[in-house]
Amino acid sequence: MNDSNHDPFLTEKEASRLLGAAPSSIKQSRHTGFLFGHTAPAFMKMGRSARYKLSALLEFRDQFPEYRNTSEFKNEETR
Repeated sequence: MNDSNHDPFLTEKEASRLLGAAPSSIKQSRHTGFLFGHTAPAFMKMGRSARYKLSALLEFRDQFPEYRNTSEFKNEETR
């Protein structure tokens, strides 16, 4: 199925695995509005459960740059 409107919902546990965060950090971000020092990804309440759209999690994750080594990171910090 290749439906461009298909954006799966992930559970808190699935979201934490995707982002590399503890489930408790994901849960806390819903209260504080921040995760890893940035605005937390949007979520939806479905009954008593929180669900995250895959696209929202990927958008959140993609704001963080990738580095090949620590000198790249240090050079970026001094700019």
